[in-house]
Amino acid sequence: MTSIAVRDLPLHRESPTERRWTKRRLAGFLVWMASVCGFAALVALLYTVSLHNVVGNSDGATVILEGQSMTGGNVLLHGWALSLDSFWTIDALFYVLVDFVTGMREILINLVPALIAAVTIVVGAWLARDGRRGTAGLVAAAAVVTLLGFPSHVLSMFLLQGPLHVGTTLWCLIAFAGLRSGRLGWGWVVAVGVLAAGTLGDFQTVALGIAPVCIAGIVAMLRTRNWRTGLPTVGAGVVSLMVAGVLRVLASAIGTFTVATSHPTASLHGMVTNVGRVATWGAAMLGVGTGGFANGGVPAPLQAVHVVGLVVVVAGVGAAALSLVRGAITGSLLSVPSATAWRLDDLLVTAFIADLVVFVDLTSSNDPQFMHYLTAAIVFGAVLAGRLLGRLVATMEPAPYRRVAGVAGVAVSAALAVGLGFNVTAPAPSRTYTQLGQFLEAHHLHHGIGDYWTASITTVATGGSVALRPVITTPQGQIVRYERQSTASWYAHQPFAFLAYNSARPWGGVDTATASATFGPVARTYQVGTYRVLVWRRPIVVSTVGFSPIPQVTPVSNTTSPQSR
Repeated sequence: MTSIAVRDLPLHRESPTERRWTKRRLAGFLVWMASVCGFAALVALLYTVSLHNVVGNSDGATVILEGQSMTGGNVLLHGWALSLDSFWTIDALFYVLVDFVTGMREILINLVPALIAAVTIVVGAWLARDGRRGTAGLVAAAAVVTLLGFPSHVLSMFLLQGPLHVGTTLWCLIAFAGLRSGRLGWGWVVAVGVLAAGTLGDFQTVALGIAPVCIAGIVAMLRTRNWRTGLPTVGAGVVSLMVAGVLRVLASAIGTFTVATSHPTASLHGMVTNVGRVATWGAAMLGVGTGGFANGGVPAPLQAVHVVGLVVVVAGVGAAALSLVRGAITGSLLSVPSATAWRLDDLLVTAFIADLVVFVDLTSSNDPQFMHYLTAAIVFGAVLAGRLLGRLVATMEPAPYRRVAGVAGVAVSAALAVGLGFNVTAPAPSRTYTQLGQFLEAHHLHHGIGDYWTASITTVATGGSVALRPVITTPQGQIVRYERQSTASWYAHQPFAFLAYNSARPWGGVDTATASATFGPVARTYQVGTYRVLVWRRPIVVSTVGFSPIPQVTPVSNTTSPQSR
C-alpha cells in the first residue's frame, strides 16, 4: 500500500479583538437571559399576590370578553355598548395577546393585570434610572421595584386588578419617555401614538397624559424663556388628541362600540372632602394605615416599614414640584442635572397632580373603593422617588456613605418583601363565582342571564362553557339587557334557560319578584351559596334594546373591586 502523508494544517487562533467580541456577546446573552428570568419572576410574584388579594369581578371579566371578541375578528367591537373607559386599545390588547396562547380561562383574571403591572414597573424603573450607571442607577431602579413590586395590601388590590387604569398609566409613562428629550423624532411619534391609543381606550388619558404633556411643554417654555423649546411637547399633546378624534370618527363610520352614560362626579362639598382623603387614602395605598381595608396579615412592625416608602415618595414629588415652580418663575435650570431630567420630572409631577384632580372630581362617596383613582399617582410618585434617590446617591461623597445608603435600602426592601410573604401565605379569599360556575356546568345550564356582577365573571370563570349575560330592571320593573359593558349579539335570537343573581348583594333590581313579573312563574329555584338560580319550563328571551342608568358604587367587601369605573 502506498502511504500518503498529510500535513497538519495550522489551527485558527482568536485574535484579542475576537476574544473581546466573544466575551461581549456572551455577557450580553447572559444579561438578556437574566432580564427575561427576572421579569418572569416579577410577573409570577405579582400574580401570586393578586391571587391572595384580588377577587375578580365583572368589570375585569368584561375586558377579557372584549379581548375574546377582538381575537374572534371583531377588532372594532362592533355592537358593543361600553363606557368612556372601554380599555379597547389598552388592557384589551394584552388580553388579545394572552388569549392567543391560553384561550379564555379564569387564570386571565389575575395573570394579565399582573403582567400589565410588571411591565409598568419595568418602564418606571427604567425612567427612574435615567441612564445612570453603578450604585446610583441601581438604587433608582430598585426603589421603583421595591415600592411597586412589594406593594402594600391596599395598593395590591388596585394595582393588580383589571381594569383600573394601570394600563393607562403605562401608556402615559411610555409617552413621557418618548418626550423626555423635548425634540421631534421617533420618540415623539411613539408618544403621539400611545396617547392617541390611550384616549381611544380610556378618556382618563386626557387627564393623566395629554394635559400633563401640554402643561409640561408650557413650563419648558417658561424655564428656558424660549417658546420653541416647549413646542414639540405641547404639539404632541394636541396632535395625539386630534389623531384620537379622527380615528374615533373613522371607527364609528365603519362600525364600532357605542359609549354609554358616563360616571357621576362629586359635588362641590364632596370635592372639598376628597382633598382631605388624598392624604389619608394616599398614605393607605403606600401601606401607612389601611383606609378601611385589612392589612393582609402583615405584622405591625413590618407594616410600619412602609413609612419609609411614603417619605421617599413625598420627597420625590415635593422636590420635582419645587423645581418646576422655581424653574417656571425664575427660568432656573440649575436644580436638575440635565435637560432630559427636568423635562421628565416636569411630566411626572404634572401627571401626579392631574391624577389627584381626577380623584377629587370622580370620588362621589366615602367608599374606599374609590382609592383606585389614586393608583396612577402612586406609580408616578414611585418613579419620582426613584429618580430623587438616584440623584442623591450619585452625589454622595465619600464612597462609604453610598454603601451605607445601599445597606439601608436593602434592609427596607427585605422588610417589605418579608411583609409581603406574610400576605401571600395568608388564606386566599373565596371566589364564589367559581362555585356558581361549577354548579351550572354540572346541571347543564349553559345559557342564562343574571345581574351584572354575577354574569360576566361567571362566564369567564367557566372559560365560556356557561354564557351568562348581564341584565337589569327598568323603572317599570321589566328585566332587559344591561346596555353597558355588553354587546347586542349576546341577546339577539338567543333563548336563555335560567337567571342567576346574588341575593346577598342585590343589584339592578334583578331578583325572583322581577324575574317572575317579566318571564312568568318560575318552575324551579336552586340555591348555590348566596346565589339563586331560577329555571323556567320554557326558554326565555331578552330584548336587545336595554337600559343603562348612571352607575352607582355599591359598598362591597375588602377583596372586590369598585362597582363602577
